[in-house]
Amino acid sequence: MTQAINKPLIQEEILLDKFRNLTTEEQQTILDFVEFMNSKKQKLSENKEISAYDLAKEWAGSVESGIGDLSTNKKYLQGFGK
Repeated sequence: MTQAINKPLIQEEILLDKFRNLTTEEQQTILDFVEFMNSKKQKLSENKEISAYDLAKEWAGSVESGIGDLSTNKKYLQGFGK
């Protein structure tokens, strides 16, 4: 059990050592990426339920099928709801 607790700390130390050996610009790039990942994670946790429309809304109406409004086609509505 002690190994399971200490293992992440060892990995953290390795990461910190590698981070410290980077240039200031490289460290800033890493920090920017970590902030980006945190903001992405927050947005996902805020929007746990997302509709199909929300996922596809940027493409809504972008395809012309050539079919008119089917609700006005009496033949299409025959037997609907039976």
